[in-house]
Amino acid sequence: MKKIFFIAALALCFVACQNETPFDTQDENDAPLILKPYNESGTGSFTYILADESTPLIDSVTVTPSKYTTVHWIVDDEIVCTGTKINRCFASGMHSLVIEAVTTVGKRTERKGSISVGGGSIPTDAVVMFEGSKTLKWDTENIKFTKVQMSAVQPGMKIFIEFEVLPSGDPGYYNTEKGIQEEYQALRILSAANWDYTEKDILPQTDMSAVASPFSFDFGQGQKDLLDSEGSMSLVGWGLNIKKIAYK
Repeated sequence: MKKIFFIAALALCFVACQNETPFDTQDENDAPLILKPYNESGTGSFTYILADESTPLIDSVTVTPSKYTTVHWIVDDEIVCTGTKINRCFASGMHSLVIEAVTTVGKRTERKGSISVGGGSIPTDAVVMFEGSKTLKWDTENIKFTKVQMSAVQPGMKIFIEFEVLPSGDPGYYNTEKGIQEEYQALRILSAANWDYTEKDILPQTDMSAVASPFSFDFGQGQKDLLDSEGSMSLVGWGLNIKKIAYK
């Protein structure tokens, strides 16, 4: 009888140990997934908004299979951090961001976003493209530059935009999820002169409500190629008054 009790006790111990150590089903051949971060619509496109150059971007990502995946934070086409966490400051302006997850066997996925850093100012020697007062109203009121007007803007230069957020009072769109009209301040830069929802983005639509003016973004080769192929560049948006546009 004692022998039977001893065997039963060993069996219970084995089951308990199994419960304490869950079986890991992750495999290096699994396709990588980035489970976080993501935006409210679940598309994976998002913008980090930092107050100024001394405010670090602090965040982390969750990936699977975690044991076999390396994460790269790629800002303006350069790897600035490797690992699931980032704690880093950036220069004022708008920066492109890609969070890349690569497994040990080379399988890859990514999330795209941007980093908007407030503060700074337009350099005194920047070339002014526009100066005045222009309220953006999507397809009816925008600012357009032809390919010829943009010919002096080369890859590696920075475009600066001085703006003011308009006071509340004019709802911008109908939020179908909430069932109400909502105000918002948004900017999008398109690769064509006319708005018909088919243009490709030189700068993706960005929430400007918490972005300090002026903000800037780096004009890259891909954006230059897009501008040249489409023939023009247009600033469209809502809830913003554009004061000045310059480049250097």
